[in-house]
Amino acid sequence: MASTPNSFPGQPVNCPCCGFGNAAGDRYCGGCGNPLDAGGAGPNPSMLCAYDGSVLRWGDADTPLPPAVTRPGAPASVTIAVSPVRPGHSVTVEYRVDGGPVRQALGAFEPPVHDANARVFRAVLPGQPSGTVEFLPVLRFAGQPISPRLGESPECRRYQVSRSGAGVKAADTPATPSAEFAGEPRWHWHTRFLWTGTVGIRKEVVGALPDGLRINWHVTEGRFVGPHLEAVVLPGAADWMRIREDGIGIVSVTECLQTQKGALLYCSYGGIFDLGVDGYSRALRGEFDPSPPFVVAPTYTTADEELAWLNRIQCLGVGRVDMKERRAVYDVYIVGVGGCRHAG
Repeated sequence: MASTPNSFPGQPVNCPCCGFGNAAGDRYCGGCGNPLDAGGAGPNPSMLCAYDGSVLRWGDADTPLPPAVTRPGAPASVTIAVSPVRPGHSVTVEYRVDGGPVRQALGAFEPPVHDANARVFRAVLPGQPSGTVEFLPVLRFAGQPISPRLGESPECRRYQVSRSGAGVKAADTPATPSAEFAGEPRWHWHTRFLWTGTVGIRKEVVGALPDGLRINWHVTEGRFVGPHLEAVVLPGAADWMRIREDGIGIVSVTECLQTQKGALLYCSYGGIFDLGVDGYSRALRGEFDPSPPFVVAPTYTTADEELAWLNRIQCLGVGRVDMKERRAVYDVYIVGVGGCRHAG
């Protein structure tokens, strides 16, 4: 059978949900329509079928797992994607230490990365002093489990908690890297697009103060749009900027956003606004490059339960300011940290 446009090379595979025999290269099951494991999307991904036909997926590039070895007391993050999106679904991660009693960690909703048909959950397992931790995501509907539980499925994962584990530094160990790893990245990391913003600004010059030239950029209007979230900037937002003598503007933004559903988000961030080596002297004269770049690090906090995942993320924003139109345009990404590159 010829491959379809949404297929990839591979061997014939049976669906983990319904057992249907799919042709080589099929991405989706011809029996139940659920996605098949795409293989190569990440290291050793796991898939599990729930009793309602939903598929849980974890352990690939979009759903990272804890490293094979963690240090004592360090919490461990587990990310799970569930497809298709259905009302009433929730996820817990069941875990046990050294074969002891089974406990649960609740998964919080996070924005999906690439698959808009999947809902993403992230659970944080508490730090342990030592031992082997086994864990398994469990899909629930109305609070009741509808997928195999820990001990019922071979898909459970495990990691070791060890002070002297390979690739893991104990909290009281000096931070100097070993010669083997010196000059090389230590951790995997990734970004996920959150949204893009367009913000109109008005200049208010405070003047040359002992710590630099102070200019307040008041927000006149602003809007952020992403794949799963949209918001406007409420009145009162501003960047209380200080421009150093080397031409670097130190960003200091505080603002309040309101989503389409009425949720309020408090946002604050710092960063740098590069006006060039002679930017300070030119800024004193009111002169600027046409489109200087800036890099910022926003954080968001909210009381809205559906958006509580925003309280746990660190973002990175990159963009430029059109100084003629007085308009800042930038993209914001969620930054995530994965496992150690040299573990094991």
